Amino acid sequence: MKRSVEMEKKREEERVKKAEMARLKAERARAYEEPEWAKVADDVAEEEEEEGVRKNELYCVACGKKFKSDKQWKNHEQSKKHKDKVAELREAFGEEDQDDDDEDDNNDNGGGDADADADGFVSADEVEKLKEQFEGVEIQTEEKGDE
Repeated sequence: MKRSVEMEKKREEERVKKAEMARLKAERARAYEEPEWAKVADDVAEEEEEEGVRKNELYCVACGKKFKSDKQWKNHEQSKKHKDKVAELREAFGEEDQDDDDEDDNNDNGGGDADADADGFVSADEVEKLKEQFEGVEIQTEEKGDE
């Protein structure tokens, strides 16, 4: 009988000891402050994650719209508004190309766009560059007559 009482006492002491250790461990975890050098790593990870999301994002340069899925992108490409905007941009670029061709004839440096993607997609970084390049450019529409 004495033995069982002693065993029970030991078990109770061990439970109390484990509970105290768990409490101290939790207290240390709450008091833990991440070092400054580790915080910077989190910022870098967030930037890399954001960059990865950007690369998966589809963007229509002509319309200025973002799409999260390939299906949305394909539906947009088939829309009348998109086709009209692309036609307007082609006309605007055609006029600029004629001006540039006159300058290129003097320089004779070849032609073609080395940055153009074969599939017609551009990265988010390229979109940002294009936005800066064409900032302030207005697209004018011509009204078609009944002729």
